[in-house]
Amino acid sequence: MPDFLVIGAARAGTTALHAYLRQHPEIFMPAHKEPNFFAFEGQTLTCAGPGADYINNSVVDLAKYQALFNDAPVGSTCGEASPLYLYSDTAPERIKFHTPEAKMIVILRNPIEQAYSHFMYATKQCIENEPVFSHALALETERLAQGWQPLFGYSTFPRYGEQLKRYLNLFPRDQFLIRRYEDYQSDPDGLMHDIFEFVGVDPAFTPDMSGKLNAGGVPKSQAVQDFLMKSNPVTKAVGLIVPKNTRLKIRDWLAKKNMDAPDVMSAEARAVLIERLSDDIADLEQLLGWDLSDWMR
Repeated sequence: MPDFLVIGAARAGTTALHAYLRQHPEIFMPAHKEPNFFAFEGQTLTCAGPGADYINNSVVDLAKYQALFNDAPVGSTCGEASPLYLYSDTAPERIKFHTPEAKMIVILRNPIEQAYSHFMYATKQCIENEPVFSHALALETERLAQGWQPLFGYSTFPRYGEQLKRYLNLFPRDQFLIRRYEDYQSDPDGLMHDIFEFVGVDPAFTPDMSGKLNAGGVPKSQAVQDFLMKSNPVTKAVGLIVPKNTRLKIRDWLAKKNMDAPDVMSAEARAVLIERLSDDIADLEQLLGWDLSDWMR
């Protein structure tokens, strides 16, 4: 079982964090990011809607999950990153049962910006077919009722206050390292030093953080993005001869070249998110003793 977990939040730099942690010579993390085991252990997954495979391909079997760590060198510190754990209402109890001493890392992004980033990411991946964010917000309840994956609950996904309460009701506060995404952006070296120290490895190690991973955006050409991200005869043929990891790296590189910077969120969508999330932001302020007034501007 892992010694530490990156439990969230989604769209808060966890893909990059996973890559940086894997560089440390004393840390072992599976190449398989987001196995989601503690969210879905033992379940038969039948998620519907676009991008359902992200949920349905989760690791639900204990032996298969433990096998992810088979290649860990003796004495290494093991971890994994599944941002869905923060959202999941069942993950805290499963973590408590399987690995009660695990240290947990949480990066919290302004939930209003996080929701929009999730929308832009879904747009980039061609699993969001609604081009107007405020319209997608209006569809949340309907989509989730149809069994679509949690990503499409753009304003329900980043309710960090109620999510962290579930964890702090089960674990002592010193098992968590909780930071703001803004701090991550302004001082990534400092954050990595704190994380390495927190999980018990050499904090002096400096990972290569020159690449920008997993960014969202607006496709320059929707046709090109559809070709890259959706199954078609050409990509299927390539898949027969090119290893999956290599194929995905090429796909993501080409997709990145086809992206413009994200559009600015509309005032209408921002107002909806502030209305839906202000109560939870207030709860989080009280829970952590933080001033989060800048998240409401």
